[in-house]
Amino acid sequence: MRVFALILAACACAQTPPPSQPLSNEVIRLARLRIAATSLFDKLPNITCTLSIERSNRPNATRKFQLVDNLRLEVGLIDGQELYAWPGSKNFDDRSIADMVGRDGAIGNGDFAIHARSIVLSGRTKLWLDGDLDYEGRRADRWRFHYPLATSQYIVRIPPIEAAVGYSGTLLSDSLSRDLLRIEMVLDEIPPFLPLKSGHKLITYERVRIGDTPVLLPKLSEMTLVHANGAESFNRTTFSNCRQFTGESTLIFEDVPDDAPARAPTVAVTLPAGLNFEIKTLDQLDLSKAATGDQIHFTVSKNAVSSKQVALPAGASVLGRISAVECGDSPVLHCFAHIGLESFSFDNKEGSIRAELYSPTLEQQMATVNTYRRTILTRVPRQFVFPPPGLGTVFVRGKIWSKSSPTVWRTVKGPEGIHP
Repeated sequence: MRVFALILAACACAQTPPPSQPLSNEVIRLARLRIAATSLFDKLPNITCTLSIERSNRPNATRKFQLVDNLRLEVGLIDGQELYAWPGSKNFDDRSIADMVGRDGAIGNGDFAIHARSIVLSGRTKLWLDGDLDYEGRRADRWRFHYPLATSQYIVRIPPIEAAVGYSGTLLSDSLSRDLLRIEMVLDEIPPFLPLKSGHKLITYERVRIGDTPVLLPKLSEMTLVHANGAESFNRTTFSNCRQFTGESTLIFEDVPDDAPARAPTVAVTLPAGLNFEIKTLDQLDLSKAATGDQIHFTVSKNAVSSKQVALPAGASVLGRISAVECGDSPVLHCFAHIGLESFSFDNKEGSIRAELYSPTLEQQMATVNTYRRTILTRVPRQFVFPPPGLGTVFVRGKIWSKSSPTVWRTVKGPEGIHP
């Protein structure tokens, strides 16, 4: 009986849980980081920002990067989703950003909020503390992380192939506020069928006031991709003009006075095909600073008549958009641009418009640089020799497209609206 009692006592001691161990400093810091991130994303309103992207390529690491294009878009974080649109659009586009911009050069999404949320809150990422450091005058916790390919939702597209990739990197967070300061990502799990050697992305963050609420948003993103053939793509993306998105309004917001008179109901109008009309820009444009996606405001110079009826009156507003722009400095400073017209309005009437530049032709525009005409003609970028249907090609010597320079356009049949 004594032996049996000793056995029972030993079993009872074995089943008693050991005294609770204090949580480690790393576990406490990680919990605070995730609590701060959860609070941030739960309270984040629907926001839209202007996205300016500079894309460059080079054939190998020994060459300098050459500018491919500049892009300007609106990016919105709407109900937790990243959506994109061209500036001035009435709603966000259903297409991915890669489908919208096309052409050569790297492009990707996730910089606005998806990467930060996935790394900190998804539960798929392994995070471990790697000390602290001084970062731009702030004490910061340094975290290392790994997001495995098996669960990654980060898609890289190298047309026509796209695939999810796994990545590792470091994250810096403010030691006091737990604000994200910087995320650095290295693509280190790449499927063998994707023609990509490596990739690197750096995102920095800052507090921005949206109305009366300070929110944490990205400030700058830089991405480099090294392709299988050794060529490299580089993106530099800046975020600006961030504001709250309220829904049914265009993506450029203006305050409407409280005493503004009520407008008459809007009437949709369709312009006849083959209508010639003359327009001027409302402001002179510096094409050297322009970007694909920029909206251009025109005004109709004189009445456009069809079948003895004024189809488009003088003073009507016409909106267009830059589809592509390229400037050079040899043998003289000059710029080319593809312009697509999108819509018109006058009084209470509005409609979509599709037109091509009728006059002056590209040859006539280039004839104004008589001394250098032959040299410049041999240097016309391929994409500007024959514009796609529904676009017009503008050429200027120098960089300024003057508002005093009228152009004549002719409406054509086809799908309404032109996208860059």
